[in-house]
Amino acid sequence: MFGYVRPYKALMLVREYEQYKAAYCELCNELGRSFGAFTRLSLSYDCTMYAILALSVGKSEVEAAQKVCKANPLKKCTYLKSGGDEYKKAAGLSVIMTYHKFLDNREDESFFKSLAARLGAFVFKRKYKKAKAIYPSIAKAAEEMMEAQRRAEAEQGPSIDACCEPTAKMLQSVCKELSEDSLQKKALAQFGYYLGRWIYLMDAADDLKEDLQKCSFNPLIHRLGLSEYMGRGKVLPEEESKRAEEFCNEALNADIAMMIPAMNLIDMEKFTNIISNVVEKGLPEVQREILFLHVKERENDRSV
Repeated sequence: MFGYVRPYKALMLVREYEQYKAAYCELCNELGRSFGAFTRLSLSYDCTMYAILALSVGKSEVEAAQKVCKANPLKKCTYLKSGGDEYKKAAGLSVIMTYHKFLDNREDESFFKSLAARLGAFVFKRKYKKAKAIYPSIAKAAEEMMEAQRRAEAEQGPSIDACCEPTAKMLQSVCKELSEDSLQKKALAQFGYYLGRWIYLMDAADDLKEDLQKCSFNPLIHRLGLSEYMGRGKVLPEEESKRAEEFCNEALNADIAMMIPAMNLIDMEKFTNIISNVVEKGLPEVQREILFLHVKERENDRSV
């Protein structure tokens, strides 16, 4: 996953933010417990959101407990524990998606640049097989997503919708599994579908300038007619950059607009305000930071 699906802390109650952090820490704990300490590197905001959504629609009781941090023994963390398998499922999703991300990076980069991805794929392969054995439906959805993504990207000038579809369908599938109720399945499926679209498009927007420099695939390049700016040393003019930002922002807002009605139809036993904050405040804030404040570019500049 990509780490874009996160809350907007400034508009959360202290209690809600503490619950979110406790869920994040418990997912980290579960990754180490179920799949090994190294898989904690796959921890993300996106899978934390999935865990909280699973806890929200599930019947499991949750309880906060303070223990020594598994990643840093010098400090204590609050863990939001559950009697169900919500965290284990989220951990399985995290491992499965991280493994596929390593495979994808391995194929997209040159041999020397892909060494880290090759090492990651090698280390995660056994963990992936374990996660696949426990959650075959999640692994199947991820495999189908990657294959459909490769087919879409191999087409001549594929549409943005065609490129978003594999990620949308994958999240649609894994979110739908969180309930046995037929009506809830529909609401969860729609929520997951548009969240998947949003994640893919946000990642494409985030990587646009880098992909132009590297001459890498990005559906926005074809859609916005930016092919002439591909290549090292070429600069995307300010007016074209603004046009891309505005186009992406409108498209991303449309996906959020479709997510919200589905979210409101999901029967949540708990953490409703946290999920609403992520969708209605957190996602737009991520758009603002990446599209208009250019946070990634500033971080890259500081690292030079």
